[in-house]
This record gives sequence, structure tokens and C-alpha cells, in this order.
Amino acid sequence: MSDVDEMGLTPEAAQGYEQYFVPAIFDQWPPRIIEAAGVGDGDSVLEVGCGTGVLSREVIKRVGSNGSVTGLDLSESMLGVARSICPDADFQQGNAMDLPFDDESFDVVIASFVLMFVPDPVQAVSELWRVLKPGGRMIVTVWENLSQNPVYAGLVDIARQRIDDAAGTSLAWPFALGEDGQLAEICGSAGVADVDISAHDGRAKFPSLDGFVRTEIQAWVLADSVDEESLSSVVSDSQERFAEYCDASGAVDIPLNAVMASARKS
Repeated sequence: MSDVDEMGLTPEAAQGYEQYFVPAIFDQWPPRIIEAAGVGDGDSVLEVGCGTGVLSREVIKRVGSNGSVTGLDLSESMLGVARSICPDADFQQGNAMDLPFDDESFDVVIASFVLMFVPDPVQAVSELWRVLKPGGRMIVTVWENLSQNPVYAGLVDIARQRIDDAAGTSLAWPFALGEDGQLAEICGSAGVADVDISAHDGRAKFPSLDGFVRTEIQAWVLADSVDEESLSSVVSDSQERFAEYCDASGAVDIPLNAVMASARKS
């Protein structure tokens, strides 16, 4: 196994994220976020928390030869995958709470499904706002709370019962900023004025329920820390509890809903 990076990830974990999570969850969001941001020809765009670059590589198609795309992430493992897929974007290692850019550097700044993993979300949004040009657009997305994502809420419950509380907490982590009003409060505390908050329905689609459960538990937050017996118990409980979300082939299609904050800097 390769050494872990600043985020505790290995290159293999980053490849797994690109292979499993991107097509199952993240591919559907770039067109929606790009439209909300009004990305156009010649724009300079910053994506903070770019991961393997799923959004950045779509943005670069919009900005043309006169525009630019910069992707920033704390994980060098994620950045390695991003650079290999999209060499035309500028992918840099850095901290969302201390962006290595001058004030008013970008026409568009985007933080897509990363803010919940940042120790100080208010500071991170403040940094996004600082590097945005006057007249520029900021988009921030997070997952809605677990009450709006019932299958994931169920998986958290099963993990607590079959593994331990820590496992349930880890699986709930991505939904930590999705309570009503929470994203607006963060933006307001960061000095962002006139924020528009909107809810967006999304889906997570995996080839099988077994694959969904194992991917969520093993390929990301819990890595290889769960033994096979416990994992099999989670899979078995999930097959019974979430059968309604499976089609005749066994593929699973579940709700995974998000909240988006958008603002234009005066």
C-alpha cells in the first residue's frame, strides 16, 4: 500500500474515488453547477476542493482558450488523478482556509461538496469571497441533512448497530452542514451578502446494493478498518431495508439531495 497524503488518502484510494464515486454520484453535478455559476468564455475559474477534477474538467470546456481553470485540493493523491485526466487545468495543493491567491483573482469560485470536510467552514467561505473579483460569482454546494437523504440515514443507523458509533458518525460526516439555514448562516458569517439558497434533487446510482454499501464503507471514510463479518452484516441489513430502491437487475438508484448557495460580489 502506498503512503498516505495530507488527507490520509493513498493514490489507490483516489483512483477508487474516481472509479466508483464519480460515475455513481458526482458526474451529474458539473452541468448544474456550471449553469448556476454562469461560467462563460474567457472566465477565470477556481474550484476549491477539486478532488479528482470532475468539475474542473467540465469547466475547462466552457472557458475556452482565453479562460483558465485552477483546481485546489489538500490531497496530493486526488490531485495526481486530476492532473492525469485533465492536464490543461492548473491543479495545485493547498488549504481551503488559506488560499494561496491574491485578492480578487477569479471571475468564478466554486466549492463543490467539500465545505463539510473543512475544519472552519466560515473561514473557507471568507477566503472564497476574498479571491473573487467584483462582479464575480460564487457557488458552494453541500449535501442536505440526513432527513432529506433517507437511504444514507438508514445506512448510518445500520452502521451504528452492526459496527460501532464511530462508523455511523463517519458515514454521517458528509451531511454535517445540510440542516435548514446552516449554509446561509455560514455564508453570512463569512461576510457574503445577498446569498441565494436552493435545494436540488440528486441521485446516487450503483450497479448493486452490495456494491453501494461496500463502496460507501470501504472506499472512502472507513477505508479497510471494518472486518468482513461486520461488513457482511451491514450488507445483509441493507438488502432488506433498501430493497425498494433496486431494480430487476439489482442496480440501486437512491436519492442524494444537495443544497446550493450562490452569490454575486458587488
